[in-house]
Amino acid sequence: MRVLVFGATGLIGDHLIQRLLKEGADVTGVSRGKSKKNHTMRYHHIPIDISKKEEFSKIKGEFDVLFNMAAHIATGYATDDALKCLLVNAIGTLNILEFMTGRGIKRLIHSSSVTVYGRPRFRIAHEDSPLNPIIVYGVSKLTAENYCTMFSSLHGLAITILRYASVYGPGLTQRTALPIFIERAQKNEDIFLYGDGTRSQDYVYVDDVVEANMLAAKKGTTGIFNIGSGEKTTMRYLAETIIGVFGSSSRIKYDSKKPQEFSFGIDIKKAEKELSYKPKYDLRSGLEQYKKSIK
Repeated sequence: MRVLVFGATGLIGDHLIQRLLKEGADVTGVSRGKSKKNHTMRYHHIPIDISKKEEFSKIKGEFDVLFNMAAHIATGYATDDALKCLLVNAIGTLNILEFMTGRGIKRLIHSSSVTVYGRPRFRIAHEDSPLNPIIVYGVSKLTAENYCTMFSSLHGLAITILRYASVYGPGLTQRTALPIFIERAQKNEDIFLYGDGTRSQDYVYVDDVVEANMLAAKKGTTGIFNIGSGEKTTMRYLAETIIGVFGSSSRIKYDSKKPQEFSFGIDIKKAEKELSYKPKYDLRSGLEQYKKSIK
C-alpha cells in the first residue's frame, strides 16, 4: 500500500506512520517541519506548508490512500489563532482535496474533532447531532469537513471523516488539563480543579485513534465517525487516576470561584458497528502506557 500522510510529525501522524511501516506500507510523510525519522526505502519525508497550494508540486509518486492529520490546534475561546486555524485546517484541507483530484487519488481518511458539535444539546453527541462549534478550532474543522463533503459529491472521492475526542499519548504537546495534571503529579504539587471537579469529557489513547484510521483504510468504509474511548471522565477522576498511576503525593484542591466548563460525551456505536472499532485502552491503562514514555 502506498500511503501519503499529512501532519506526519504530529501526535497521531507520528504513531500512524510507525504502524503503517510496521505493516509493510510505503509511506511518504508531509509536515511543515523536518522529520526526526531517517529516510529509508519505505519512508520519505517532504517539508510542506499545506496552506500554500504551490508547495504541493514537491510531492511526487502515486498513492493509494491519503491520511490528513495536519492541524493547527487552538484551545479556548480566544480568536487570536483564528487565521492560523483557517489557513492550516480549512484551506490546507481544501488544497489537499484539489491535489487529490488533480492526481486522480480517490481515498482520504480525514481527521476532524468533536469540537464541531460545540455544546451538545443532550451532552452525548452522535454523528447526526447539531453542529454548532463555539471555538475557532471547531469552526475551522467544520469548514474542512464541509470541503470534504463537497469534493466527495462533486468528484466522487471516497472520504472517511473521523471526529476525535481528546487524544493523549507519547508526543502530546498541547497544554491541556491532562498533561498539566501529569506535570504537577510528577512534582508532587497540588492539582487544582474548577468548581467541584465533576465536569466530564472523553479521553482517547493515541493507539486507539491509530487503530481507527487503519480500520477505515482497510475496510474502505466512508462516512463520519466519532472516535473516542466511549467513557465520560470527570476532572476529579482524571486527577485521581493520574495521582495513582504516577505514585504521586499531590493533593486535589478545588477552586469554587472559577466556573467549570460544560460536560461532553460522544457516542461511538457507529464506529463500533461499521468500522469494527473497539477501544483497547481505558483511562488507567492508557495513562500507564503513556507513563512509560515520560522521563
